[in-house]
Parts: sequence; C-alpha cells; structure tokens
Amino acid sequence: MKRALQILFAIVFIAGLAGCSPKMPATPVSGSTAQPTRAEPYYPLTARTGIEEIDPVLDAVGDIQKLRALVQLTATRCTKQEGLGGPPKCLPGEREGTPVDVLPFLGPEGHFIRGTELNDWQGFDTSGIYAIYEVSSGAYSDENYPAGNVAILFVGKENQPSIALNIRDGRVVRVDTILESSRESLDSILQRDAARLILAPFSH
Repeated sequence: MKRALQILFAIVFIAGLAGCSPKMPATPVSGSTAQPTRAEPYYPLTARTGIEEIDPVLDAVGDIQKLRALVQLTATRCTKQEGLGGPPKCLPGEREGTPVDVLPFLGPEGHFIRGTELNDWQGFDTSGIYAIYEVSSGAYSDENYPAGNVAILFVGKENQPSIALNIRDGRVVRVDTILESSRESLDSILQRDAARLILAPFSH
C-alpha cells in the first residue's frame, strides 16, 4: 500500500511540473541555446541565439568593458535650445551646433552619454531576456536617436527599468528605457516596434 501511494505521488508530481512548464517559441532560432526558466517569464542571460550579430552583445551583458567596446556612437550637433528631446545640449563654452559623439537613451526623458563620458557608464541591471526582434521600419528613429535593425529586450531587476538594446551591425546604437516592466507593457513594445520575432516571449 505504501509503495502504491509513493508511485501515485510521483505521477501527480511529474504531471504538475509538465502542466506549469513554459512553452518555447513556436519557431525557435536555429542554433539557439535559449531555454526559458521554469519560475520566471523570461530567458536566462546565458541564452544564445546562434546569430553572429546578436550573441557578442549578449556575451557583453554583465561585462561593462565589453559592452562599452560594442557601443557605436552617433555623430550629431549640440543645441542650446531648452526642453526635452531633440539634440544633446551644449556644454558651457560650446557653441550652438558643435559636433559631438553620443550614445542616445530613449525613454520618458531622452538623454545622451557623450563619448568622453562613456567610461562612466555602468550598464544596467537585468534579470533576463524577454525577447529579441527585428526592428520595424515604423519604430521611432531620427538622426539623434537612431534605431537598430535588431533589438534585445531585457527584463529589469526589481525596481529597475527594463531595457531594449538597439543593435546595428553588431554594435549598440541606442538604449531604450522602459519604466513599466509588466508583461503587458513589454508585449506592447513588441507589437509596436517588432517586424519579426527572433526569440519570442514564452508563456506558462
């Protein structure tokens, strides 16, 4: 009787695990090592796609020196105009239109890190990868905030924003800050900006 109860418990336990296991994307990336976690709705930072343009950026997350080395600065000109958005602001002593090289950050309040300040950038804290996608031609982009052709959407750690790294030719060209990190908010980013999912979100 005791043996029968043990077997029954084991069957119920295994069935329970199968029922709550997350689903993989319907069309997984060829060569991908991406495997979702059981407890959280995102992929671990060790996940890789097998795509040459993307994986070196994933390798650099958590190693700020490598990440800084992959930044492609945007050449633009500073402005003395006040207000949010637009070109980077001129520093004291700089004339209107002075050429500057910057890494753009797009979010509720867009801002820039200058190339001369890049060594002060400490990167970002992330729990995992939510999705990777080809960027739609309709996604926001201008001369000061260029979009990538691919983006990696990271889930922020507790009380930290989520981040979308815009990548072009294997280089980080823009960092998008997403303050609301709910699944609904992240899915809305994909619906708005993704032309095609390379690594799709998964669901329980």
